[in-house]
Amino acid sequence: MNKRFIAISLIILAAAVARLLPHAPNFTPIGAMALFAGAYISNKYLAFLFPLLAMLLSDALMGFNGWYFTEQTIMVYGTYMLITALGLTMQNNKSALRVGGMSVASSVIFFVTTNLFVWVGGFFHKPVLYSLDSVGLIQCYVSAIPFFDKTLLSDLFFNAILFGGFYLLQINIPSLKQEKVKA
Repeated sequence: MNKRFIAISLIILAAAVARLLPHAPNFTPIGAMALFAGAYISNKYLAFLFPLLAMLLSDALMGFNGWYFTEQTIMVYGTYMLITALGLTMQNNKSALRVGGMSVASSVIFFVTTNLFVWVGGFFHKPVLYSLDSVGLIQCYVSAIPFFDKTLLSDLFFNAILFGGFYLLQINIPSLKQEKVKA
């Protein structure tokens, strides 16, 4: 196995373990980990698999906290797969501006998809939290706004650490740099 792949894998594992540390609600490195995996793991299968395995591992280490696979759990994991796909678009361009923009996009994707599912969940579960009309949908999103800033700040913070840290590693350990593929 090459040093670059090992370093990237260890960074992803460290992000999953960091999720176990005490943190504010929605202030975790998981979205950043998914974006980083997509941006740096060239094997697309592994790019999606690593964040999923890291989520399962950290969920298991947290004792699943009463967790089990529900529709909402599947939606959260699916959302992280969307963020990994977003990372795939960065494989050839990882500028600081692009990482910042994708961090914001990741936060918005997480907010929109997971809260949409909270609202849609009213079709399947009782009690219904929000009415199943446009008013209920708006109420659902408005209720979630206080959590968005923590998601956004964590994505910006952890992406700066993951992407910036790996950039610095590549400068200091030249064998971690990816060789340019000749056409």
